[in-house]
Amino acid sequence: MSQHRQDLLREVGNFVEQLYQKGVRDVVLSPGSRVAPLALAFARHPHINTKTVSDERSAAFIALGISQQTNAPVAIACTSGTAALNYAPAIAEAYYQRTPLIVITADRPTEWIDQWDGQTIQQQNIYGKHIKKAYHMPVDLSHDDAKWYRQRIGAEAMCQALEYPKGPIQINWPLREPFYPEAGEEFIYESTPQSRREILQSEPYLDDETWEEQLLPLFQENNKILIIAGQQQRDEYTVEHLNNLNIPVLSDVISNYGNVDNAIIHQDVFLSPNTFDELKPDVIITFGMSVISKNLKLFLRKNPPKYQLHIQEAGEVPDPFQALSTIIRSTPEAFFDQMSSKEVEGDDHFLEVWKNADDKVKTNKTDFFDILSFSELEIVNHLINELPQNSVLHLANSMSVRYANFIGLQRPDVDVFANRGTSGIDGSTSTAIGHAIKSKDRTHVLLTGDLAFFYDRNAFWNNYLPDNLKVLLLNNQGGVIFRMIDGPTRQPELEEFFETEQRTNAASLAKEFDINYWGINSREEFYFSYQEFLNDSDKPSIYEVFTNKSISKNTFKAFKKEGLYSK
Repeated sequence: MSQHRQDLLREVGNFVEQLYQKGVRDVVLSPGSRVAPLALAFARHPHINTKTVSDERSAAFIALGISQQTNAPVAIACTSGTAALNYAPAIAEAYYQRTPLIVITADRPTEWIDQWDGQTIQQQNIYGKHIKKAYHMPVDLSHDDAKWYRQRIGAEAMCQALEYPKGPIQINWPLREPFYPEAGEEFIYESTPQSRREILQSEPYLDDETWEEQLLPLFQENNKILIIAGQQQRDEYTVEHLNNLNIPVLSDVISNYGNVDNAIIHQDVFLSPNTFDELKPDVIITFGMSVISKNLKLFLRKNPPKYQLHIQEAGEVPDPFQALSTIIRSTPEAFFDQMSSKEVEGDDHFLEVWKNADDKVKTNKTDFFDILSFSELEIVNHLINELPQNSVLHLANSMSVRYANFIGLQRPDVDVFANRGTSGIDGSTSTAIGHAIKSKDRTHVLLTGDLAFFYDRNAFWNNYLPDNLKVLLLNNQGGVIFRMIDGPTRQPELEEFFETEQRTNAASLAKEFDINYWGINSREEFYFSYQEFLNDSDKPSIYEVFTNKSISKNTFKAFKKEGLYSK
């Protein structure tokens, strides 16, 4: 065996073992020659699950879903050239959703960059500011210092990806030929304490002095308090602590805190910038990431609280409400535990006003759809009410996630996911498939629109389609969201250049990929066959409902008008 190949097999194998020791159990590869040593080392590792997906954009979103579902780092690896660029949308989503993707891009040796060599582009720092940190492996690994550097990069990169806030990192690895092992040549998988570098964290509870001198006086003087949950996965201990507080908890559908005792789930329906003073808070406490509700953002920007406290262990903190005054370096579980034990009292009348506004929407929702034509909002209402026990709901962007947020969800047995880091339509289906692959004991339901669905049709182009995936596709032949926005609606080019009107349906796609399919054209067909769609389990299912743009637009606006807050 040549010295070059011996060094390559040892260092690539040790690198893969490093990732395994730091929690990587799943890898999604995309095929190519330059990535061969990494692909083979991952595939031959005895404890790593390795899958291959040809479309790099879909592969990265599938890996994103796997990472979110397992709450563990997932590696993706591709060949050199534009393959790496196709990872970019999912990497940006992972960055803003704090998801630890380990992005490995195989590269040509440095001397061949910009020399018109095939599949060669500038790959170092290719993802710019949408990655926590980018690393570049040494080309030659013969010297002991280069081997130490390779080990150091692996350790630093994994610590960076997993340190709060978690996020994607890139390791760009120039690989020199020959890189295919000969018969009988094996990868070596070794690990040392140094290669598994650890970070020990301190206690997240705030000291008593901070509470007594700063926080308790603030809450005593300003007891109209709102807690706002951003996108995250629910923590049951945090739910328990929130239930001990007499404070409204505003919970978008993607926050997964709709089951808290004082949860407010319809703020996007009843709020407006001119809502009555009774709803205006003195203090808001925020935790988690983004919120969907534009009406909540506009309401708080026009009626700013005196204080906004944001709970976050580390990292930069955005200011979407233009009110950020204090950053609490703690965890939601620890902070609300202390808040409860310190017996912080909110204003009972303030809580009652918020709950009354929310209850009005819940009451009106009961009979609202009975008197109107069949619409997308009615479909989403039925979907949410009939979700199977212990299921997972995935929401594509544009109108799908907004419909679901208007309807609201309060079930503790259902988890909700959506690509709201960047809010793009490009990888919703792939992400849901990644989730379903790693959670086969639960039903995964994706609510999506036609543009998001067909944009990501390559999500089905792989060998791992899970039987527990059910797709409810709202097909209104275009982007109906632009009918909800005043500007595009007034333009004569609305249908061609904004809605992008199309006449595609999913029947051929379902046949191509051997997926169960229903095409629904009426309310009667919908209610007659919907349960069959939910119960079918022998293969993935697509339930395509053809809807009318104008009816859906008018129903959506009527629902909001019906729920607007008034005394």
